[in-house]
Amino acid sequence: HISKEQKQIALQMSLLNIQDPMIRCYTDISERSLRYMRKTFRETGEVVRTPVCAGRPRILDTLDANFLEACIEQQPDILLTEMKDQLW
Repeated sequence: HISKEQKQIALQMSLLNIQDPMIRCYTDISERSLRYMRKTFRETGEVVRTPVCAGRPRILDTLDANFLEACIEQQPDILLTEMKDQLW
């Protein structure tokens, strides 16, 4: 992992026309990471991309989750396969 601060330093060095071999030597950032960092900066104005929302998209919505919770309340020993069958 390369910190945001380290990427900002590498970008500043790049903007000062310091050659990539020197930037890599001082920052220990790979050539590929430098290219990707510059591309990200050109596209977003930032050295790192921040996701719109963290994590994986949910498969179940609130209604589905409430339904499953009600199934468990009605029948605490219900199997997951039975819950899946009822849900779909």
